[in-house]
Amino acid sequence: MVNWKAIGLGVIITLILAYLGKYIPHLDNPIAPIIGGIFAGYVVGGSYKNGVIYGGLSAGIAGFVYTLLVIILSAGIALATTVSMNIVPNTVSGESGIVTVSIIILGAFLAFGIYLILGLIGGIIGIAIRERNAEKQILRS
Repeated sequence: MVNWKAIGLGVIITLILAYLGKYIPHLDNPIAPIIGGIFAGYVVGGSYKNGVIYGGLSAGIAGFVYTLLVIILSAGIALATTVSMNIVPNTVSGESGIVTVSIIILGAFLAFGIYLILGLIGGIIGIAIRERNAEKQILRS
């Protein structure tokens, strides 16, 4: 059974940190999927395999969504700028349109892959933190 709470939490944390990374110094994008993976791994618990799966999946989904949002928002800003400057935007057609769409798709898949790998690392860390906390509670009892 899939733990959607862990995946959703990891995606939301990764997206928020990736967005804030543009405005807060030293909170760069590579940190966001690791922290999101840590939270997903910690919430799901279990084995390191669970941490790898949930950390990677949540961060990978967030990377894909973040890339698409950046592309959509950038296109909207570019269109608004051209309209406000009374410039007639060229329609994307022919070979240039294929190249543009290919670059967008490639960027989304690259972001998914990079965030996935960093999320895997975060998921492993999250499981390790959870296990360490469980050991401390056992020792306290």
